[in-house]
Amino acid sequence: GSLTGGATHADRLLERRAMVATRRATLLRAVALASVVAQHAVGGFTGVGSQIQGRLAHRRHQWATGVGGVGPRELPTSAASARGLALHAQPQKGSTMQGDQLDGPRPAEFKPEDAIDATDTWELDCYSRPVVGRDGKKLWELLICDSSGTFRHVEPIPANKVNSREVRKRIEDLIERAPVRPRVIRFFRRAMFNMLNIALADLGAGIQVRPSRSTYTLYQWLDEREADVYPQMAGYKPALTQSTFFDMATPERMPDALRADQFAFVSLPLSEIIQGGVNTDNIGCGKICPVPPGLRDDAMVSGVLFLTKRSESLALWLAGSELAFMKADLKRREMVMEVGLSTRYLMARLTDDQRLEGQAFEAGKANLKGLHFVGIQGSAEDDEVAGFWLLREMDL
Repeated sequence: GSLTGGATHADRLLERRAMVATRRATLLRAVALASVVAQHAVGGFTGVGSQIQGRLAHRRHQWATGVGGVGPRELPTSAASARGLALHAQPQKGSTMQGDQLDGPRPAEFKPEDAIDATDTWELDCYSRPVVGRDGKKLWELLICDSSGTFRHVEPIPANKVNSREVRKRIEDLIERAPVRPRVIRFFRRAMFNMLNIALADLGAGIQVRPSRSTYTLYQWLDEREADVYPQMAGYKPALTQSTFFDMATPERMPDALRADQFAFVSLPLSEIIQGGVNTDNIGCGKICPVPPGLRDDAMVSGVLFLTKRSESLALWLAGSELAFMKADLKRREMVMEVGLSTRYLMARLTDDQRLEGQAFEAGKANLKGLHFVGIQGSAEDDEVAGFWLLREMDL
């Protein structure tokens, strides 16, 4: 190119670097502000049916040494960075059932422009719905979306054809027609684990299958369908709506690879996330889930900040662990990390003061439809975070 063109490219590069640096500084200022707020704020957090008065003290706590008798397990030493986009998608119009016949969404016809925003991370569900046909059999559907919600695929499956071979054929066909070939496919239902694990095995080079509860876009889509689509279908039976119950077993000992030196309950303005101050350029190897609609920009998002000298390695390991959400179990006085399909790790045992902070943390989640975050830093003085995860706990 010409010298002018080269100068323009260099200017753009410098401008890009300055923008990233500014965004990183914004994130650190927000976390620092949260620390100051946490030191002085007295809670006025509304829980379910009660007013929780809790003091959000930004102090560092020693981590639990683990559950007695459970030894450390072998863990991977590295993991690929996670990827996610917080884009809002329009709800798909519902379908109607006339007896045994479905009139509604068929396998999607993708347009070239879909590839612009579509991601290579898919979220999948194959399960029965609260709709019964004239033959007395429940409707089964295959739902697939990408992590941004750019494309959504709905496909009914006859009840007598719900098996790994049939589901695999439909997924392979969709991969051939999709605007972006998937790199990762996630599914969250334990009840369908065996069938889906077989159906998704060896789909092709470069496609990873990850059983995970971090299918946030799919959760939101299911909520929309259960509220707006299935009730409009002939044969709808609300009594058949099934909740998904995850295993609430006693948490396991925290693996050595996930241990940090200290942690703190902190807060972050939601506006920093919505307005782009916190984005994929400044979250390290973290991940940002979609922000649910209807939240106020000036709300404060509750979070947990990990401080450790091993911040980079801890962030990498956490990126590969399918972090789902954090939970303050107030009854057991435990802080629990939920990962994978059903794994629960004991992060810390809560003292009386920490239990009050845990109450405020859970109340903050409830006020923002389960939204919260996890951050990892080497120290409070660091200029960057090694990892930042915007998470959401949802009731299914």
